[in-house]
Amino acid sequence: MRWVTYLSPSGGGERVGALEDGDVLGVPDPRGLAQLLAAGIPELVEVLRSTRRAPIEIIVEWEARMCAPLVPTTPITVLSGDDLRAIPPELVGAVDDTVPAAAHSARVGLAAIAGGPGRVDARTPACLWSDAAGEPVLLALGPVLTTADERITALEASVEVDGRVRGRATMDLDDPWWAVEPGRVRVRLPVATGPLTEGDEVFVDLGELGSYEVRVGSQV
Repeated sequence: MRWVTYLSPSGGGERVGALEDGDVLGVPDPRGLAQLLAAGIPELVEVLRSTRRAPIEIIVEWEARMCAPLVPTTPITVLSGDDLRAIPPELVGAVDDTVPAAAHSARVGLAAIAGGPGRVDARTPACLWSDAAGEPVLLALGPVLTTADERITALEASVEVDGRVRGRATMDLDDPWWAVEPGRVRVRLPVATGPLTEGDEVFVDLGELGSYEVRVGSQV
């Protein structure tokens, strides 16, 4: 199953959507994705069934303004290359958010949401933007959150800047590192962009989990 959190054009607030065949189906259930994941995959299956029967609204995917699929309430463990750090929740944003002009580099990879002990319930692309001093300015999650019922054991993360490949890496999704903290989000970022300047176009590709393009400093 594939899910997003988006800004509803009918109400203006954030709403969970089920992604199917290029459309976003507005979910009638008022809970956010973090709450739905905490309820378990079987509950999500039922939510998807009810949404298919009677979606609140239907929007073409590329027309939807995406938010971060979920925003943790506690610091996020991020392995950025060989550097392990904790990113505060207030730095979490969406791929449709403006990348600050101060962003000097980025690292690309994956965020995993742990379910029970040793179990990952969902995954979403992740990109950590940092300033010239190496301090984080934005951790972009999404746009799509994919639940673990879609079996993916390995994928390639890659990043291009102005059409040129800057890096790629294969990620092992069965590595137990992802699920040592039940209920928490863990992020691994193996691919670096190298130096960036305002106006650079950055293309992030996580294979089966999705891709997107952003411009450093551009207002969306």
